[in-house]
Amino acid sequence: MSKTISLWGQSLCRQFSLMLVNQPKLSYYLHPLLRWSKPGVHPDYHSARIVDFRWETDQMLSVWLEPVSSWAGFTPGQHLLVTMMHQGRYISRSFSISSSAALFTQQKQIRISCRIQPQGEFTQALAAGIATLPHLSISDAMGDFVLVPQADTAPEESIVMVAAGSGITPLWSILSSIRCWTLPVVLFYCVKNAAQAAFLAELKLLSAKQPLFDLQLIETQQTGRLNLVQQLQDRTNFSVHKAHYYLCGPAVMSRQYSEDLTQQGVAAAAIHTELFGLPVAASEGPVKQALMIQQGKVISVEAAAGVPLLQAAEQQGLSPRFGCRIGVCYQCVCQKKSGQVLNLRTGQISGDGPEQIQLCISAAYSDLQIEL
Repeated sequence: MSKTISLWGQSLCRQFSLMLVNQPKLSYYLHPLLRWSKPGVHPDYHSARIVDFRWETDQMLSVWLEPVSSWAGFTPGQHLLVTMMHQGRYISRSFSISSSAALFTQQKQIRISCRIQPQGEFTQALAAGIATLPHLSISDAMGDFVLVPQADTAPEESIVMVAAGSGITPLWSILSSIRCWTLPVVLFYCVKNAAQAAFLAELKLLSAKQPLFDLQLIETQQTGRLNLVQQLQDRTNFSVHKAHYYLCGPAVMSRQYSEDLTQQGVAAAAIHTELFGLPVAASEGPVKQALMIQQGKVISVEAAAGVPLLQAAEQQGLSPRFGCRIGVCYQCVCQKKSGQVLNLRTGQISGDGPEQIQLCISAAYSDLQIEL
């Protein structure tokens, strides 16, 4: 009932705004004024004042934000879309919140922690401008990579977390938000070396204070890739089947560990993943032709196997709408009229008929016709 009322209210507000200013939202009409008073604020999102920033490592920057009162808060483990103005246009990127729930409850602040990518337009722009940027725009918090409610876990169960690189950000938010420890938690934190381990001091302090928390730092330059199943089997009094697993890092890592655990008989419902970036898709196979329709013009785009259609379109000089480029924000959704695509995140192949697809995580599996 409440959802129906909410949808009705949204529709009424939209109609009122259309009649008043010929825009679906009043914020669109006021956008020029908002841009003057708060540079970089996007009319679709919430303004967040930059309170402070700090380098966690030489590659990871933490930014403390104070969202406006309209922002509803978050559950530890969730992420949001961050938008800023760069060279006259909006650019966006998805980041997990890396702060505890208490920081928002007590101080109305949140923290995001960003790995600065050498070729990353958003992170490079953020790092270069952080000292002078007054605001960023943020979406509502989203995602279901959150701790399973205690009522849904048996007393004899445990929690296993695996973080690789910046995959530590949502897991640290979860860990720092736990107020009543009832289950043992082990964290395998995979980094090239200790110098690249963000929040390491805080994690070591938590491990020293909380007997139910076990920190395992895996320095891959010295030990190589983590063999998760072997590590778990070597632990005394541990049952692989009596645990919930939280995997966060590159898509290839999360997929591999998920498959390893499934082969050991772990239920799919007990494996929770958050992917950073897209899996590496096979680049072999013939080049496909994608007919892309934009503003009434039909452009033929060569779409190589394993290459996101968004990238293929941009290489051809097209400018489709996009946001995060990793399949989170859905700003690049468009209509596929015919042909098949490969979902680079799930590995699923679509049907031949019309459907909506995300350009940033879809690669051509056959010749296509797409309306941008």
